[in-house]
Amino acid sequence: MMKELKVMQSGWAFILILVGLLMPAMGFATEPAPEKSIFDLMNYKEVLRIELETDVENLQQNRRFTDYQPATIRFKDGADEMQEWDLKVRIRGNYRRVHCSEMPPLKLNFKKSGLKAAGLSKHDDLKLVTHCIDDKTLAQDLLMREYLAYKMYNELTDNSFRVQLLKITYKDSNTGRKIKQWGFIIEDTAQLKDRIGAVDCEKCLNSDLEAFNEDNVKLVAMYQYVVGNSDWDIHNGRNIKLLQQNGKVIAIPYDFDFTGVVNAPYAVANPNYQMKFVRDRIYLGFEELLAQMHNTLFFLEGKQEEMIRVVQRFKHLPYSSRMDIIDYLTVYFDHMEDIQMAVRTPITRVQAVSP
Repeated sequence: MMKELKVMQSGWAFILILVGLLMPAMGFATEPAPEKSIFDLMNYKEVLRIELETDVENLQQNRRFTDYQPATIRFKDGADEMQEWDLKVRIRGNYRRVHCSEMPPLKLNFKKSGLKAAGLSKHDDLKLVTHCIDDKTLAQDLLMREYLAYKMYNELTDNSFRVQLLKITYKDSNTGRKIKQWGFIIEDTAQLKDRIGAVDCEKCLNSDLEAFNEDNVKLVAMYQYVVGNSDWDIHNGRNIKLLQQNGKVIAIPYDFDFTGVVNAPYAVANPNYQMKFVRDRIYLGFEELLAQMHNTLFFLEGKQEEMIRVVQRFKHLPYSSRMDIIDYLTVYFDHMEDIQMAVRTPITRVQAVSP
């Protein structure tokens, strides 16, 4: 009996070994965990406190300066260990780099060798969104509103840029002077591509509709409509990142500071469409898709509570500002029937009353 049991045990061992060998070939192998990036290291709680030491005065005074300058960033990670990284920073952007009176938006570039030595992925570029105007209270309000525009879109699709809210202490490396402001970083585009299985699309500008993933571009167009964004263009890639995923072109929106949700005092209504107010809504997607928008509208309607919940629970924005955003969103959802009627005919403008 003991001999038979040993034979049975050895038989099961052989079967288990065989199954283990076959599982990868059958597609059942566990995927290796993706490498953690510097963004992931910073993206573990709602607000991360950081210190960014660099030549602050040069960044503030020389807005046309495009070269990188040395910097050091310090923050505590999820294990409460202090992290200190040497990196390079430079001013980025177009409109805000020149017109923002406070700290201009920055690009943070980490050293790939340092990331590799720390066991992190090669994704080394982060965009930093900063305060834009002198009024500290209003600047904070506008920045939080734009942050929420990203967070609401994250609720709708993984094909979106992740963001991390920061409480920043800027320390001037020459004088020691410190400035405290809010900001947020945007995920490295290379990490976004790896995360969603997309690749660069070098010849995607001015592509015909047939080249695009229709579900994606319908969602992008209607979300831009929901948040009141007229500062984008899918054809020339304005404030849109065009990538290729599963053989189709997809669009990833970014830069929401000219939206009705943000309602920045420096934002202007798009003069190309005879708009009167920044909070007017206008459809700027493919005209051919308007008559096929019903599933997208239904999807957005089903996400209404989740989008509003993102705003309601965000305590770093005053209650009055959160209610202003919710009221603006509600105007869209309250006009769903009107919008559904409008998209039955091929028109390029679908506007709802501004709140």
